[in-house]
Amino acid sequence: MNSSESILNLFKKDENGAFQQLFNRYYDNLLLYCYHISGNLEAAEDIVQDCFTNLWNSKRLASFTGDLDRFIFKMIKNRSLLFLKEQKRRNDIQNEFLQENEFPYYDFSEEFSEEIELLYKTIDQLPEKCRKVFLLACLNDKTYQEIADEQGTSVNTVKTQMKAALKFLRENLQAENFLSILFFLTKKI
Repeated sequence: MNSSESILNLFKKDENGAFQQLFNRYYDNLLLYCYHISGNLEAAEDIVQDCFTNLWNSKRLASFTGDLDRFIFKMIKNRSLLFLKEQKRRNDIQNEFLQENEFPYYDFSEEFSEEIELLYKTIDQLPEKCRKVFLLACLNDKTYQEIADEQGTSVNTVKTQMKAALKFLRENLQAENFLSILFFLTKKI
């Protein structure tokens, strides 16, 4: 009697450890087989685990009389193919959505070139330390901690300098220009 037959006999006798033996015998090979079909290790792990869970919950193996190897591998193959089908369907829907909702690219930088030029002139008027902090934070996307480490100062000093820089810009730029500029800074001009 081969090991798959002995496992089936354990299930028929409702022996403890039958499921553990089934799992130990098949898990690694099923995982490799499923990964080969799906190309996705996480999905393969989920599929194999779901199949084992279904076998455990259904108690189907207690009355099973066929070829256990063929049955289990066919179950994994079907679930893997179903995964691929669902993945393709999701990708098709996502691609269709993206194509339907494609927005034409619009370059706002020309429209706001005067505001950008004004911003740079105003930034140049900032005190040197405030200007450095402002440029590092806004244009180089550095955190206050990174700036403090780089400048050899405290985070509170960086915050104070950034606050002073924003106050100076707010006072020296018109309100609508200041908002436009803040928008551009968040978009990394």
